[in-house]
Amino acid sequence: MAKLLVQESTGVREFELVDAEIHIGRELDNALRLSDPSISRHHAILRQVGNSYELQDLQSSNGVLVNGTRIQTSPLMDGDRLTLGQVQMTFVNPQPTEAISVNPLGTVRLSSEDVAKLQATPGGAPDPLEVTPQAELPVVQPSPLPPPAAPAVAPIALALPPPTPQAPPPVAPNPAPAPTSFTASAANPAPGFLQRLLPPVPDDAIPTGERGDFVTRLCAHVLDGVIFAVPVIVLMIVGGVLTAILARIIGPGVAFLGCIFSLLYFVICIGYIIFIPWCWMKFGATPGKKIMKLRVVPEDDPYGRIELGPAVLRMVGHWVNGMIFSLPYLMILGAERKGLQDMFSKSIVIKVDR
Repeated sequence: MAKLLVQESTGVREFELVDAEIHIGRELDNALRLSDPSISRHHAILRQVGNSYELQDLQSSNGVLVNGTRIQTSPLMDGDRLTLGQVQMTFVNPQPTEAISVNPLGTVRLSSEDVAKLQATPGGAPDPLEVTPQAELPVVQPSPLPPPAAPAVAPIALALPPPTPQAPPPVAPNPAPAPTSFTASAANPAPGFLQRLLPPVPDDAIPTGERGDFVTRLCAHVLDGVIFAVPVIVLMIVGGVLTAILARIIGPGVAFLGCIFSLLYFVICIGYIIFIPWCWMKFGATPGKKIMKLRVVPEDDPYGRIELGPAVLRMVGHWVNGMIFSLPYLMILGAERKGLQDMFSKSIVIKVDR
């Protein structure tokens, strides 16, 4: 029987398709009810067509994807991966193998005489040892063939040159050494010391079907802030100690150090502003979101990555949060789990399995 394997936060739920039409959505009147906030009230319908099934999107807000491709109506095959909003499903429809009945005895043909004998036999069972003789056919003896004639020409012995010794196969060169952990690679273009803190490219994480909650996203934001704060604090300590030492040696002329350290602070700020959007576009996650198993994705593609424009708008949303004491960040506590930065960039933060 066909069924859907629905991935939920508590595990995988099996839903058997016993009706010809299965309505899927968030409302209670749906046969398959999904309470995730990314699911529309009436999201999609799964319809049986003969021995197969097809899936139709009911103009939902977050769309329907079959094997990563957004569809309006699509036939389904066994093993297809379905994505409704942020909910992942697998369609299972094994086709039974029809057994072919074979008569091991074959077909028995009887002549009229055999039928008469069968009817005359007591008990109705024929004698298996009795065989009705058939008309004898004349046997034709084959005529003996004449012996083969001797060859007219004697065979010629050919002197073949000795075989040429084969050269040994070339030895394959040693493979190039694998890149060390301090170099960037195609699977992870980040610097070596950051590769363990960022997902690979492409990312092999699987969405769990749930959006990031307030506490998880706040922890990721704090971790990203620590990455920015550590070099600033180190620079402040080094600058203060160095300024105090040089002030004793060269006196007031040490003021030029303030200009140098101010320039370094500016470079760190600019680097942070560029680094965070680059992580969203390339990896789908900053180091903090990677640690908290979160990804930043477009609203309609849980496996996609946002582009430059949405990344800039998302950064603008963070600046607005900071200017008004992070109060809009509390919007993540709502049912949609979308903050101001999510609305600006039309992106969402989802949970993944790694």
